[in-house]
Amino acid sequence: MFVGLSMSAQAMTFQTRMEDVQWQVEGDQFACRLSQSVAGYGEASFVRRAGEHPEFELKAWDSPMRPGAAQVFNDPPPWRPGTAAQPIGQIQVGAGTYTMMAPYEQAGRMLAGLASGLQPTIMRSSQVGGDQVRVVVSSVGYQQARRDFQSCISKLLPISAAQAAQSIISFGSGGSNLSADAKARLDAILQYIKADESLSGIILDGHSDNQGNRLDNRELSRQRALAVRDYLTAQGVDENLFSMRFHGDSYPLASNRTEEGRATNRRVMLRLQHN
Repeated sequence: MFVGLSMSAQAMTFQTRMEDVQWQVEGDQFACRLSQSVAGYGEASFVRRAGEHPEFELKAWDSPMRPGAAQVFNDPPPWRPGTAAQPIGQIQVGAGTYTMMAPYEQAGRMLAGLASGLQPTIMRSSQVGGDQVRVVVSSVGYQQARRDFQSCISKLLPISAAQAAQSIISFGSGGSNLSADAKARLDAILQYIKADESLSGIILDGHSDNQGNRLDNRELSRQRALAVRDYLTAQGVDENLFSMRFHGDSYPLASNRTEEGRATNRRVMLRLQHN
């Protein structure tokens, strides 16, 4: 089916001429973007955000595609006759919107296709008439662009803004010592804190399971929040950024009837505030 679609004589094809193909790589510690302008249509981009898998974005200046499911496949270029197209899946064309998004599974297969010389292609019927609209991302020059993209990715922070903004630090039963896993999590958050110039505050909410009496549990939740604060301030974070609350066993995330549930409830919730 995909070969028939890609070779359809009725397709309205948008593709940049070989000699005009240009890849652009831009980014910082928070995200990297690999983009190609598609002549007459818009821009195709692969975006890799810190701590996340790559995604694909296709932006149109004025999308001629009909709303609904567009077919996505890796199509062989004309100079590779006899190579079969590789189906990838579908992405949704929204009504009145000019940006399509493909999740990381599909984006990863599209990048793999480019690396092997195939051309990611999106096809959907047009809004007017019965023609197919076909958007092709050229593989010309991709290998150098790939190296530049990987270089940018290597400098990304270990976690994303969303992951850093709300983080759970877990604790063992009855204690407030930070485990190796907890320290590793805080080290990743620390890198984000130091890079985020808009950070205005850090909120720590300490919690416990329901083992023991409520007064002891509240004190234990306080000690856990202090342990997190002290670890971060020892690494250079301004102590004035912190505000702390201690809840004991008042707000469980899971049932305290099981060990697994109690382990979930022994935590400090760390949240970042921004200007």
